[in-house]
Amino acid sequence: MKKNLFFLTLSLFVFISAASAQQGDSTISFRVLLKFQSECCGVPSDRPLIKAISSFKRKYHVRSIQAYRIGPMGREGEYYLGFYLKELNRPLRSKLISKMRASVILMCKDKGTVAMEENSKTTLPSIFEIKEIRF
Repeated sequence: MKKNLFFLTLSLFVFISAASAQQGDSTISFRVLLKFQSECCGVPSDRPLIKAISSFKRKYHVRSIQAYRIGPMGREGEYYLGFYLKELNRPLRSKLISKMRASVILMCKDKGTVAMEENSKTTLPSIFEIKEIRF
């Protein structure tokens, strides 16, 4: 009886630790996370964001800004765009974030929505792809 109880608790412990390890692997955190979401007809265009980042790079002489495209998040092309922004110092980082906020407003006029989260921790689905993008 004690032997069965021991093996039951041991197997329960192994199951719980394996489940928590899987959850830890699928959580990722970014300084800025843009969630491109669909409402019926696809996601909005990212052209305003690309223009904002290009003008920021020219104005402040930044070589490149690194982002990560995470997707697919749904059936209609939803994806996340995450920025660590480690290549920028604090004042430039805050200026870029404000430019991103302005571009999000422009992107939301198109089909779908874009949600911007700062200092976010996101749990990712089991099937996804991460692709590095340089602006």
